[in-house]
Amino acid sequence: MNFQQLRFVVAVAETHSFTSAADLCCVTQPALSNAIAQLEEELGGKLFDRTTRSVALTDFGQILINDIRHIIDAKSQLMVGASEYLTRDDRNVRVGISPLISDDFVAAMLSRIENLDGGLNIILSEMNKADIQPALNTGQIDFGLGPEPWDEDSLVSKPIYSEPLLYVSATQSERTDEPATLETLSGKQILLVGEDCGLSVAIRTLFHVNQIPLVEYEGKALGYSILEKWAQLGIGIALLPASKVANVSCARRLINRDGAAVSIGFNACWKPSQELRHSFAAVKMALQADAL
Repeated sequence: MNFQQLRFVVAVAETHSFTSAADLCCVTQPALSNAIAQLEEELGGKLFDRTTRSVALTDFGQILINDIRHIIDAKSQLMVGASEYLTRDDRNVRVGISPLISDDFVAAMLSRIENLDGGLNIILSEMNKADIQPALNTGQIDFGLGPEPWDEDSLVSKPIYSEPLLYVSATQSERTDEPATLETLSGKQILLVGEDCGLSVAIRTLFHVNQIPLVEYEGKALGYSILEKWAQLGIGIALLPASKVANVSCARRLINRDGAAVSIGFNACWKPSQELRHSFAAVKMALQADAL
């Protein structure tokens, strides 16, 4: 068994044609057919039902195809990891940052890194949370900073800081000098941004954990400033991290049933292999805000 045979199987499964798969893999059709036949003999069963009109996976092939894909993906990840390690400059640290991350935190992080190891070159990229995890897995970035929750088992995830979640509304209909309770959110129309940045997931998680029905506004804003403007227009309620609220006169503190401030937490994530780098200790210390 070899990776070439496995790659041929996936190509046939995706194209439903031995001829098209051979073209895709840049080999002759007989060479591809013979390689698959040898693999079938080794595995002990036919992978494809082949007629003059169609090619389809057998039941045996259907059982094995996902495992075959996983083996190919694992090889690709191994090669990417090896190449990344051998070619990287250990003084360059690439950090993907969610737009939700506070500018003050970023400034403090860069200052701490400069004090801990002035030789490090920190390369920042603003990225949606949905893009951070794939970028970490492929080695495009070394660290990712974004809002909780994270659900990637292959990554190390540690809290870095949290900040109050503010209730933003039209000033003419809400008093801004008193905190809003979570219960007051029930039945109110909540304004959200798109799915990718992570704020909508954090808000849905907040409502779910506290067993509060969530009424989402059908439209979606492209940015946090738009959420704030829509809230001021009375379209609905916006829930935003304090650092992303421009007009605090339209915002109220949000408290839970115990009277404690409701906050949104932010984590740093990285692949375990990052911990082998000489720069890791300095970066980890720079990321911590009394949490790591």
